[in-house]
Amino acid sequence: MNLEVEKEEVVQALCAHYAQDHLSTGELEARFDRAYKSRNKQELLTVLDGLPALSRAIAPPPPMYALSTPTRGVLSPGEKRYLCVFSQVNKEGHWRPAPQIAGRVVMGGLLLDLRDAELPPQGIDIDVDVFMGEAKILLPPGVGADVDCSAFMGEVSDKARPALPGAPIIRVRGSSFMGSIIVQTKLPKPQKLEGWRAQIKGLLGMGDDGSAGMG
Repeated sequence: MNLEVEKEEVVQALCAHYAQDHLSTGELEARFDRAYKSRNKQELLTVLDGLPALSRAIAPPPPMYALSTPTRGVLSPGEKRYLCVFSQVNKEGHWRPAPQIAGRVVMGGLLLDLRDAELPPQGIDIDVDVFMGEAKILLPPGVGADVDCSAFMGEVSDKARPALPGAPIIRVRGSSFMGSIIVQTKLPKPQKLEGWRAQIKGLLGMGDDGSAGMG
């Protein structure tokens, strides 16, 4: 098994221990740091030393990507990852998202604000796993989303509006354990409204004066 996937499984086990009061917040954070810095399997296994057996009743499910994508530890071309452990990561303003985004949130927050982003024509695939935190994806009106996420004692909220013909689609996959995944359509900030209006006209084939373009 890939070492990066094994690290994520250890992190899941640590989260379950924390939920069962086997670890304090400080101990959890220290063991997280050791897990992610482990250079081999032997070092990784020591991260769980001294902890009792877990109760299967409340142990969190394994990460979705650990089940479906064993080679997740290797970045593919066009892929970007964001790790939020006891921290907040915000991507907003004018930026160029990668066609594939993987987000991992543990007691933190991840904001992917796509309202002023340069979206690839083929859309974006977002794979996000949340434990006791929040991942929020903001879309400009006209851009659609396809949300297929699972929740365990958590929330998945799909508030995306329908897409305009030809607009990119944001495909969101993942899981939420005692946390939330929110996908929401929201108007751009006031200073960005004119740029968004121009994009909508382009999608609708309209000229600057609002008239339909010639076919």
